Amino acid sequence: MSQKNRPKHIIFIPPDGAFKKQDFSIQRVVKWLHANDTFAVKTTLLYIGSDISGVESDLFDEIIVARDKQEIITILRNLEYDVVFHRAWMTCYEFAAELTKEFSKVVVNIKDWNFASKEVYEFLYPDYKDHEAIEYIFKNAYKILSHFTAEQSKIWAKEYKTSQEKFVFFPEYCNESSFHSKQISQSEVVHLVYAGNIQPTARPEEYFPGKAHLRSLKKITGQAVKIDFVLPENVYDNFFQNKDLYQDFIFESFVNDNFNIVKGKALNSSVLNKYDYGFFELEATGVNNMLYKYAITSKFAFYLEAGLPILVNSKFVSMSNLVQKYQLGIVFSNNNLDEIDTILDKAKSEYSNYLDNIKKFRKEFVYKNKYLSEIIDV
Repeated sequence: MSQKNRPKHIIFIPPDGAFKKQDFSIQRVVKWLHANDTFAVKTTLLYIGSDISGVESDLFDEIIVARDKQEIITILRNLEYDVVFHRAWMTCYEFAAELTKEFSKVVVNIKDWNFASKEVYEFLYPDYKDHEAIEYIFKNAYKILSHFTAEQSKIWAKEYKTSQEKFVFFPEYCNESSFHSKQISQSEVVHLVYAGNIQPTARPEEYFPGKAHLRSLKKITGQAVKIDFVLPENVYDNFFQNKDLYQDFIFESFVNDNFNIVKGKALNSSVLNKYDYGFFELEATGVNNMLYKYAITSKFAFYLEAGLPILVNSKFVSMSNLVQKYQLGIVFSNNNLDEIDTILDKAKSEYSNYLDNIKKFRKEFVYKNKYLSEIIDV
């Protein structure tokens, strides 16, 4: 096969070489790559360990298991590839910087950055040097993909004195094969859902949303609105294996008939069919909400796949702009939390329109062939 016609080889490396329980971004991208019929791609997963729970065994063309991060680097030196697609999270950016320094054509797909000063960050995460690492990545990576929009990349380009062109808006888009049709609920009681991971309430409120989650769910369920937290299987199991960390939420689900913690299923949005609206964080306070100000998070695609209207705080500017512009649900503010029941009641007449608008919008909010150029030269 000629070089021109051979499949493009993309090597996928998860954060620090190991999958996060609540992160399915690599899986979404690989599903898209293999679903297309216009270009040939070979996908290799290079990761640490043997636990690949939550990932279909046949999702990748090739799987290479390493013992540790150093062995990943050793193996990578001997592989031919067109691009390395490395997913990276906070507390994992040192390895991302190491890959960026050692190898060419490393695309770093960052999860989040940043909600704290260097001093605060190193107090919260004393074993990590992420500030130095992220600066190296921002200045030297082939490309930086993220769910952050152009407003945020402009801020980073100025702060780190690097080119804004390095930053590529690449959120988790919908996989069309995962689309479900939402039916209008016949229940008089509105049922909200939060799908994802939960932060413990023991962490500082200024920088983590746990306390705000608990406070807002109490406030809203007190208005005869039901809320469920639907956690992916691995997250759910970890939640109840660490009961001391999450006792506030577990106790609330015990005493509050309007609140439940439910086991979901990774990347299966059909589990959300019984709910009326999906939300992110209801109360957006503290420095932490800056993580989402100019971001389109993975839950956005997941709720769209479920056909579920969205309830979003206006402080999440990028997502609330889309919800408002395309009429995908309800935009509210912190000041509205005491009257969410009234807002939801008034929106009942628009609900069928939300469902129709979501069906139209999500057809466009999918991975497209043109996005491949954001990952690799084609």
